[in-house]
Amino acid sequence: MPALSVHLNRDRPRDIDAPASYVADEPFDVALQNHGQGSHVHVRLDESLSRAARLRDDSRYVEADTTARIGVDTQPLSEPVTGRLTVSAGYGAETETVELRIEPSRAGGYGIDVDEELAQPQTEAREPFDAETVGLLVLAVLTLVAAVAVAVLVQSAVVVAAAAFVALVTVVGVVLALT
Repeated sequence: MPALSVHLNRDRPRDIDAPASYVADEPFDVALQNHGQGSHVHVRLDESLSRAARLRDDSRYVEADTTARIGVDTQPLSEPVTGRLTVSAGYGAETETVELRIEPSRAGGYGIDVDEELAQPQTEAREPFDAETVGLLVLAVLTLVAAVAVAVLVQSAVVVAAAAFVALVTVVGVVLALT
């Protein structure tokens, strides 16, 4: 169960160290962690919070170097409720206030339906090649065959370089046409 941690007697007797704020969307505990001598602690909800939550116990004696828990039950809500939870020690000599926000329960999720197919990688369906693309591919293959045949027959460095250039231009053209 989640807990709001409150530290007692950490720096000096009757010292209370609590967070400035806490948010809950389900029942939780106020965990009173005592770092010094035993201490009597009282916990109180203000009026606005008392409509949305209920303390199972409002006071507790916390033994030296132990942790005691006070349960806080929350009511089903449709709107968030904000108020103050007050922790006091030493019969009210020290007090600490926590800004507490109780939100509607998210136990059933966040209200967003996610289709299971979203987790599957998306694959693009390729369209079949149209007549123009098929014609371009045939022309590219014929050009490459002709360039290689001329380079083999002539056996000249200039012709081989020209054939390589034609092959490069053809490959680049085909790649651009298919993307």
